[in-house]
Parts: sequence; structure tokens; C-alpha cells
Amino acid sequence: MTDHVLDRAQLAEAVGNDIADMAHFWMLRKFQFLEPAREQFEIIVDPWLSYCTEPSQNEIMAYNMAFTDWLLFERPYRHGKTLLELYVDEPPASLSPASLRRLEQVRDTQYFSRFGILDKDPANGMVALKDTRADRRFDVYDPHIVQKEHWSDGAIAVRLACIDDVWLTAGQLYLYDIARLSDTAVDGPGAVHPEDLQDGFDTSCVSFFLRLVRDIMGAQGRYVKSLNIYEQEWE
Repeated sequence: MTDHVLDRAQLAEAVGNDIADMAHFWMLRKFQFLEPAREQFEIIVDPWLSYCTEPSQNEIMAYNMAFTDWLLFERPYRHGKTLLELYVDEPPASLSPASLRRLEQVRDTQYFSRFGILDKDPANGMVALKDTRADRRFDVYDPHIVQKEHWSDGAIAVRLACIDDVWLTAGQLYLYDIARLSDTAVDGPGAVHPEDLQDGFDTSCVSFFLRLVRDIMGAQGRYVKSLNIYEQEWE
């Protein structure tokens, strides 16, 4: 392993630990916000798990990870700020300057979308991704995506962040879609669908992340039966 690859690996590990520590900080204070947030999430997503008598452990974990991702990175909590933004604005005394600097970059650059997988470089752990919504290329360090051999022709929905000029995946949620990008380029997972309006649920005011989770985990989700969302290796 070259020093350059080692540096990226160490950076990815550090950022992962930073985000995990932030999540732990807020979970210790979850009584302040958790129940209203979970109720809001369930109203928007309408998870099919609520109607399932025996969901698998992996399905439950995937849903909980989607909720946690939204809770940390997207849901406004106090003064219109997310939990990530509040944590960076008022960091605990135990947070190191290096961790704070990395999390500030996560706050400023974090971005969730659905990406086409263009190319993989196993030697360096790099994957080339093309944003299906903005037609922008990202060169991302993520050995997990690279090592999944059958993650090739479809799309991967993940949250990215740029730290020290290196794009990394932020969080643990990987949503792999085997559909060809050309088949769902306009009206794919996360889009505002005609049936949403017919059902009386206007998703245009909801984030792309929530629309995508609703599409693949909601009781009325368009892609709930066709999207492969449980590829993550739970540890």
C-alpha cells in the first residue's frame, strides 16, 4: 500500500470516527428530539416495515440507518440547524481541533445523491461516480464500493463529503440500484412521481433523500420491490 493510499485510508477512518462520536453525543441526549423526529420521518416515509409482521434484522437496521442519516445531516432541529451543524457550532470540550476541522468540512460539503458507477480502481480504493441529478463526476475513496464486484452497472445512492480535498462517503448507508441509469434517469428513485400528487402527498417540498427512502422503504414506494438496499455488511 502506498503512502498516498494509506493517507486516504487513515482520513476515511478518522472521519468515520468523528461522525460516530457525534452520533453518540446526540444519542445520549435523544430524549430532547428523538420521538418527534421519528414520528415525522414515519409520516413522510410510511415504512412498509410498519405493516410487516416479521421483518428481518437487516431490513430493520437499514431503516434505522436511513433515519439516523436524516436525523444527523438533514433535519432542522434548533434555530433551523441540523444536529451536525449544532455540534460543530458548539463542540464539546473533549472534541479535538483536528476532529472539529474535519467535521466543519463535512458540514460544508456533505451531499446526498444517486450516482452511476463509472469506473473502479481496486489498487487505490477509488471509484468514479457520476451524479444522476447534476451530471457531475466525483472521484471518491471508498474501498467498500470498489470491493463489491456486482456493484457495477447500476447506481449507488450515498452521502458524500469532501475533506482535505478528498471525496469520501459520509455515513454507513449504501443503497444500490441494479436498474440501468437510462431507464430511470428522469423518474427514478427520489424523483417527484405523478402518483405522489394523485395520492395527495406532495413530495416536491421534501428532500431528495427522503423521497428516495420513501420510494424504496415506503409502503407505497415505487421501487420497494426492485431496489437492492440491504447489501451493507452489518458488523
